Amino acid sequence: MAPVARRRPVAVIGLGCIGGSLARALGAQGVDVRGWSSSSSDRERAARAGVRVAGDDGDGGAAAATEASQVVLAVPVSSIASVARVALAHAAPDALVLHVGGLQRADSLRLDDALRQRVLGTHPLAGSHHSGFDASRPDLFVGCSVSIEARAPAESRSTAEWLWRTVGASRIEYRDAEQHDRLMAWVSHLPQLTATALAATLAEHGVDGATVGPGARDTTRLAASSYALWRDLVRGSPREMAFALDSLAQTLMDLRDALAADDGERAEALWEAGRAWRARAERAT
Repeated sequence: MAPVARRRPVAVIGLGCIGGSLARALGAQGVDVRGWSSSSSDRERAARAGVRVAGDDGDGGAAAATEASQVVLAVPVSSIASVARVALAHAAPDALVLHVGGLQRADSLRLDDALRQRVLGTHPLAGSHHSGFDASRPDLFVGCSVSIEARAPAESRSTAEWLWRTVGASRIEYRDAEQHDRLMAWVSHLPQLTATALAATLAEHGVDGATVGPGARDTTRLAASSYALWRDLVRGSPREMAFALDSLAQTLMDLRDALAADDGERAEALWEAGRAWRARAERAT
């Protein structure tokens, strides 16, 4: 556990789904939280929900970070570097600055060496296809896994683990930034692109969304996410992303060919491989 003196206050910059949920969850546990967002609507909604919002539109990020012992950056990956500079200029000299971005490689985040030394990736595998503070909820992280950069020293690990355990995370995993980004290409970005492609295909062929059942709704849930939220993420590991998409396309072609040839044995093998994977995933939750 992190020393009590390092637990408070915590600044959360960015009050969308992830940042808003984090601020609400920490506040519910009695942690002194100061939040801020560049979105005036998110600030207003957060304040109405009981989050202490720091400063105004001009200096809120600096006000939230001032003398904070921990600063969590819940902003788009393209903004992490610039927001981190502001936070570090106002936070306590030994403050731990964490980001929750879906990418962790320094080049993807445009972190120079000085920033990389002070900013640590801690990515919760949680979220929603909706965005903004209205998508936040205080139990979002209950039972989730969090991937923390393996380069974190012992004290930073202790503090980061305290933060995420406090809001309900059940599994903390350490991996280097390269490993994290490769994994996310498969378990986060590929599902998003798959749901988007499926929904776009249904739309192209005139399938009325009002007529579909839960199968189509469940498998296309992520398609409701905006491109703006995903643009930088899906570009972050281009080679791994291309390989993942090619692999999915090949599996679809194999399944198509098996069905076209009435090759029940091959179709069943693919079907059962997917079914077994899903069963293992369900047991892990």
